[in-house]
Amino acid sequence: MAPIYIFQYLIISLCVQAFGVFVYIVYYTDFLLPTQVLESKVYDYIIVGSGTAGSLIAHRLATETNYTFVVIEAGGASNPLYEIPILGPMLHGSPYDWQYETIPQENACLAMEGNKCKLTQGKIFGGSAKLNNMIHIRGNISHYVNWFHGAHSESYIRQQFDFIEDNIIQLNKLRFTSQLSDYILEAAKELGYEELNNEYKIGFGKPLVSQINGKRWATSDNVKQKHVLINTVVEKLLFKKNRCYGIQLVNKKLFARKGVILSAGAFNSPKILQLSGVGPAKLLQSLEIQLVQELPVGKNLQDHIGTGLDLVLFNYSLSINAFNFFNALHVYNYFSQGKGPLTTTGCEVVGFVSTKSDTQPDIELMVLPVGISADRGSHLRNILRINDEVWNNYFAKLFDKHASTILALILHTKSKGEVYIKSKNPYIPPLIDPKYFTDGEDVKILVTAVKMIKEFIQTEKMKSFGAYLNEIPFPGCEGHKFFSDSYLECYIRHLTLSVFHPIGTCSMGLPDNKNSVVDTSFKVIGLDNLYVVDASVLPTLPSSNINAAIAMMASVFFDSQIKRKNIGQCHKRQRCFINYLSKDMCLKGDILLHCV
Repeated sequence: MAPIYIFQYLIISLCVQAFGVFVYIVYYTDFLLPTQVLESKVYDYIIVGSGTAGSLIAHRLATETNYTFVVIEAGGASNPLYEIPILGPMLHGSPYDWQYETIPQENACLAMEGNKCKLTQGKIFGGSAKLNNMIHIRGNISHYVNWFHGAHSESYIRQQFDFIEDNIIQLNKLRFTSQLSDYILEAAKELGYEELNNEYKIGFGKPLVSQINGKRWATSDNVKQKHVLINTVVEKLLFKKNRCYGIQLVNKKLFARKGVILSAGAFNSPKILQLSGVGPAKLLQSLEIQLVQELPVGKNLQDHIGTGLDLVLFNYSLSINAFNFFNALHVYNYFSQGKGPLTTTGCEVVGFVSTKSDTQPDIELMVLPVGISADRGSHLRNILRINDEVWNNYFAKLFDKHASTILALILHTKSKGEVYIKSKNPYIPPLIDPKYFTDGEDVKILVTAVKMIKEFIQTEKMKSFGAYLNEIPFPGCEGHKFFSDSYLECYIRHLTLSVFHPIGTCSMGLPDNKNSVVDTSFKVIGLDNLYVVDASVLPTLPSSNINAAIAMMASVFFDSQIKRKNIGQCHKRQRCFINYLSKDMCLKGDILLHCV
């Protein structure tokens, strides 16, 4: 390694380590502080998990009902510095990340240590929305209608999106992009693609992001701290016959009058259910856990996976790089105006394309202006667990170039995995086997998608910008002709990447379907007072980043299962009058009422 790159590595590593020390100090200071004193042991609703779904439900409970509730969060509180978008990846692998990983994969993740892919999930007040790319895209509305098996119309779901986008979620355009984004959009036009809107269709565009004044924003920002118990692990749910009446914490129990709402995510919601006796009978019996309800909890795991890191090269640096954070002007612009490179989400353009000449896309392309070689191996390589051979013989050879990524993701994987506990101890991580690429069709689609990336690089617009293809043979694939189908299959199976969109492990469906864990009202089948509302209930992957779909589902749950039950309940000392025009209408019998 040349001296200049060693110097860069040392400088970046020093800054990474300094921020890491800061993170640990903040985390353990909060962790060691006296825990919040609960107002009660009994609440109308207990929400387990403060991610997008849990926090949205909590916010609407606080602002639209008189119900009492508490949010239980296993992770720590956030910090103003964590809201700087460019620092999002710095929390990956930190105490604010569950630091989950797959079990060794036979058909994928071959470039990673132990053939295990990293599965980042937020362990922080706000959940994974505090670590993600902040992208908000509705996706294909018709898919959501299918999830509910006709219980809700397309018009109703659009209304839900309209409501949360207008009243709950903070959405804004990107406040900074590199030169690459405009060239990509021009290249997309050159290839015949249209501009993308906020919904589902083939095309390219700059996404809306959940930011406010350039700062990361999450639904948890709407929730008051008094309603949240942080650094608190739920050990199990409490049942009396088929009714869930509360939760077990490390040294206390909390009780729910109307419902326990699991919103702990696609890995932790099934884990908590299984620890509580809800899941596959054979698994629970092997761990001597009393069976409460046999359901396919943990099955049907799906994820958006792809490839393409550092595949686009330039002979000069773009306006965003690993050293932006050290620029005093950029720091000033962020804190004074909420602008500049520090506001970057990491993804500047998204595109939806079809590998089958269809009107429905099966691939998402995410344009990332900086590759993982940019930090010289100080952090990004470690959070992905890239092994030494691949790093030294591929990524480390790019230090004299500016590497960017057009990440190709398969939208609807046919390969499905599972999540299951391996112990009765709630502090031991679950085993996660996504079974990536066990269905060969997934590989074929990604092979075509990587060829599409090459088409982009070879457009006149991209060539005029100085872009060219990284032609270093990928370690382990040297025996194949470069960029042949067999080479690309080898490349994909080695450089397998999750964008951390796991879903499906507590799938929604009709009660008589053998794959269903919750019904279309989000209630766990066969059990009362227990609901699951998070990414785990999505039976299939959305045709977009998943955060918008999760927020919509949480809003549907609130309206259909909580607000409807609260209808007709006015605040004390209030009277109800007939009023068909008010936004605050409630229903009592067949008469619309308004509380005043």
